[in-house]
Parts: sequence; C-alpha cells; structure tokens
Amino acid sequence: MTQNGAKHSDEYPLEISKSSSLHTSQNLQLQSLKLVEIGVGLGDLSIRLLGIAPLLSYEIDEALCSFVLQRFAKQSLANHFDLIHADVLSLPFALALQKYESKEKSKEGKADDTTKTDISSTAKYEDTSAKIRKQLDEKNASQISPKSSWLATSPYILISNLPYYIATRIILIALKDPLCKGFVVMTQKEVADKFCASSGYSEFCALSVLAQSVGDIRLLFSVPKEAFEPMPKVTSSVFSLRKGQESFLGDFTKSSQRWLSFEKMLKHAFVSPRKKLLSNLARHYDKKQLEEIFATLDMPSHSRAHQVSTQKYHHIFTKLERIHDE
Repeated sequence: MTQNGAKHSDEYPLEISKSSSLHTSQNLQLQSLKLVEIGVGLGDLSIRLLGIAPLLSYEIDEALCSFVLQRFAKQSLANHFDLIHADVLSLPFALALQKYESKEKSKEGKADDTTKTDISSTAKYEDTSAKIRKQLDEKNASQISPKSSWLATSPYILISNLPYYIATRIILIALKDPLCKGFVVMTQKEVADKFCASSGYSEFCALSVLAQSVGDIRLLFSVPKEAFEPMPKVTSSVFSLRKGQESFLGDFTKSSQRWLSFEKMLKHAFVSPRKKLLSNLARHYDKKQLEEIFATLDMPSHSRAHQVSTQKYHHIFTKLERIHDE
C-alpha cells in the first residue's frame, strides 16, 4: 500500500528511459489481446511494444507520423505496425459518448457538431483494418450500440504515456469501451493517485470508485520529473487496470443509462468532500430513505464521501435504484 492506499503490483513490470518513453517488458501478459497506443511520439515505446505483439498506434501530430514512418521503414519490425493519423477524442465512439452524455446528463444546449477527422495510414503500413476504417468514417455517429468500439474492432489493451491535459478523459472513455480489457498508462501523479486511491484516504474520489467498479486497478510506480527531457513541472506515475469478467456496472453499451446514473450519484456524493455524505446526497435524494439505507449498511450518518468503500457505494446505488423502480 502507498500513502493513498493504492495497491501496488509487479504484474506489469515496466521501465522508464530518460527520453521520456514508457517501455513494457517482455513478460507483460497480453493473453492474445491487441495492443493499442495513443500518441506514438518519436516511436520509442512503439518499438518496444512491437517486440511483444502487433501494434495499432494513433497520433494527432502529422509531423510525428511522418518521422515515425520514416524511422520504422529503415528497421526490421518484429510484428505488424499500423499508424493512424487522428485525434482519438474525435473518433465515433468518443464523439457518440460525448453527445450521449451531454443529452442524458444536462440536456442543456446542443451537443458539439461532429467534426471531420483527418485519418491516414501511410507508407508500407497502409493495410489498417477495413473494419476500423469503416468505424472511423462514420462521422455522424451519435448512438452507442453493442457493436460500438473506440480504438479497435477486437479486444485490446491500451498502453500509453498519456498527455496530461486529456489523460482523465481518455481513461474514462477506456473504462466504458467494452473492447478495452485493460490498460497500462502513465499520467501525472495527481491523476494516478485519484484513480488508484483506496477508501479512507483523502485522494479517494469518484474516479477511484468508477475505476474500481470495472476492474483491478494498481499503482505501479512513480517517475521523477528529472527522468524527462525537457523536464516537466510535475512527477508522473504509471498505473494499470485489468477489467473483470463482469463489472458492477455491466457493459456500457448495454447499460449506458445505469453507468450515467451511477456517475451522477458519485458526482453528488463527492461534490463537497468535507461535508457529510448524507448531506451531499440528501440534496438530490430523499433523506429519510438515505438514512434507512445508511442504517442497513451500518454506515455512520456522519461518514464523509472518501470514507465509504466502493462496495458500499454499489449498495447505496442499487438500493436507490430499487426505490426508484417501485
């Protein structure tokens, strides 16, 4: 355990180079799943991943795409490599998710229009899956269906040194993508601590509960800012998630309304962390019913949001669901 109660694991051993690349070791257990990378950068991580399995990478920067393609063209790659020039947050599943959540959560204003996504797969790596291309070309997609997928058309593991400014958003989408079976990512330490924290610690928040609701999340290690060039202002951390066979929330594409309702409850629960959980929830749910639920779960009425376990949040939500359905 760490200072925030996060679980550590040696299941996904990794190492960091001073060129700021995240490398997976040979004994990463992939179980025949596809590897997907967001942000190819200079290709340092990609090279290591290609030593393990075929790789599909996404990169928004056209100059970096050209650099990596030229670099890899001069090398003998151990496995097949696909590179797609695209903004992963503008792909159909992400856009449809954004529109769906906008509609269901706030119903205020219009969802952002779907913008044209620049996608190219060049050089000798042009044989990107036709199925992926078909999905990427569905620019007007606005519905989440059981056949929807985000980054690939078959089960995959996401591995990435995520840009700090979009890290949280990408992880939340990965949690909801039914084809993403897990990830190993690097983010700024503050983000990693929130996703990996255990109940009872101040870092424990709605992000912690969501991640723990779909699988086993573990903090692997931290990376000092001095390990990077140029040196950032913050420390980074690497953490992993392995999704369970069946999560508490179920498959998002089949239970999207349940997911959003649970997220909404968590938002209410953690809106004022220093206040009592009962008070936070009572602004949106019947206080008497909440008191009965707390009593059933042997929860003190003065409990704070960060003191309540993920499992108890599941129970609270389930009981509120039943009351609503009656």
